[in-house]
Amino acid sequence: MSKATDAPTYVRIAEDIRSRITQGDPPAGAMLPSEAALARTYGVARGTVRQAVAELERSGLVASEAGRGRRVMGGDPAAANRAAATQYETIAETLRKRITSGDLVAGQQLPGEAAIAEEFAVSKGTARQALQMLAGERLIAAIHGKGWFVGGPEHAQTRADVVADEFRKDIDTGKLAVGSVLPGENALAQEHGVGRITIRRAFALLEAEGVIEKRPGKGRVVKSRSKGGALPPRCGHLEYRMMEIRRQGVPRGDEVVSAGVQGGRRRVVPV
Repeated sequence: MSKATDAPTYVRIAEDIRSRITQGDPPAGAMLPSEAALARTYGVARGTVRQAVAELERSGLVASEAGRGRRVMGGDPAAANRAAATQYETIAETLRKRITSGDLVAGQQLPGEAAIAEEFAVSKGTARQALQMLAGERLIAAIHGKGWFVGGPEHAQTRADVVADEFRKDIDTGKLAVGSVLPGENALAQEHGVGRITIRRAFALLEAEGVIEKRPGKGRVVKSRSKGGALPPRCGHLEYRMMEIRRQGVPRGDEVVSAGVQGGRRRVVPV
């Protein structure tokens, strides 16, 4: 590799690999050496190699294949486009099988585009194409501000809903006794395999229901058992309170002023 230029290292590596491909080493259709192998060959970090290969992908000389690596496409843009199409179709087929086999059930939230892109070693755009293909088949649906879910919006349960439901079960069965202090957000995030923001949202749901409360110097404490057990999918706090009021025998036709505020006004809800 020539060092006569002041271009960044990754650019010089990309140019060297491009030159080799032009000379048929490796030939079109063959797999490009792995990032680790290229890093050893050029004596650089894998991140630098990744930047170089990204340059080659942008020019259509190589294309990523899920679970395999990067294939040399030569100078044929049409071949690169076919490979890109195969990528998102392959991802869609994999997710389709997970849905039809029951690994992903109705209402379950799918991983985000970034997570899918990382799993299949493709771009976020390719992951998005796969999700849009499944949406066109009505296997999944996007909910604004929440993500992609198996089935329609009526089934949707966010990860926070699922985590909150697990807390409710632990509280109702006595695994988490009234008065006990919940572990911290970091510990719970690691235990449930989610991010801290998901734990925080689950806490917000339970606090709104009066199941837990935040106490200065202690953290979140179990305040009471959940009334009526776990909430059905997409049942928010307002709907939950309406269920409770009806369960307690308030005659239909009465009106209850909800504690929530919508659009700056108190909302009157018929029951």
